[in-house]
Amino acid sequence: MARIFLHIGAHKTGTTYLQNLFHLNRDRLEQANIHYPYIGPNTAHHALAASWISLSDVPEHFYGPDGPDGMWKALIDRYARSEGTLFLSAENLSRCYPQEVDMADLAQRLSVFDEVRVIYTMRTQTELVQSLWLQLAKSDRVLAIHPYVRDSIERRRAFGVRIDHGALYTTLLRGFAPEQIHLLDYQQIRQTPGGIGQTFLDLLGAGLHVDELQQPPREETNISPEPLEYWVASQIAGQARPEPQLLDLVSEILQANGQPTTLLARYEYTKLRNRYTPSNAALV
Repeated sequence: MARIFLHIGAHKTGTTYLQNLFHLNRDRLEQANIHYPYIGPNTAHHALAASWISLSDVPEHFYGPDGPDGMWKALIDRYARSEGTLFLSAENLSRCYPQEVDMADLAQRLSVFDEVRVIYTMRTQTELVQSLWLQLAKSDRVLAIHPYVRDSIERRRAFGVRIDHGALYTTLLRGFAPEQIHLLDYQQIRQTPGGIGQTFLDLLGAGLHVDELQQPPREETNISPEPLEYWVASQIAGQARPEPQLLDLVSEILQANGQPTTLLARYEYTKLRNRYTPSNAALV
């Protein structure tokens, strides 16, 4: 029986750690009939989104003469007729701006598999908007936080990423049945024994414990500091990127004071909560 599990994010929910973990342990996973192919140029499968959206960081010649559609065809031809589970992970498959994936087209391509699952991890909106800001700040684009938050609230997205999980679910329903969609809560899976890695191993039916796998180096897991910690350090560092020692010092001071580490003003926090509490409840 050939299965495909498609992990589409969201951004900032442990995706880089998971992708590096599975890439590093491809051979061990193969023994458990879990296929995590390496397609380049990184440990994830972001390049597959190019069938629908423009990827500025992947040159056209990377795909070869048949383009990204040829890459999809090669994967499907190889794994749809074999035993086991093909696991693909690419959070840009859930992006919504300036382009988005045609979910009906994606579902049609995957329909040759005996079982299809789409996995999406949700993160509380008040955390998600800050974490997305921080990701851009770490790329040397430290935006003024309050105009960014205001824009995110108005547009219901940040940097092309949906912060409205209900809207993402509605988009998935254009191609997939409800029983094919598996939603996870980021805070919950982080706190379960074995964390994010074990959660996905169990979903895939790998029969493995995460402790049996080689762990990726911490510097490759894209673990972010607290947003306020980074913002304070960036104000001190000026034009330069904050050094780890400075981040550690700021973190120590903030923790000693016992103050909240949110970048949101009270009214922004309240506005986000009021905006999404009803839609989150409807999704539940």
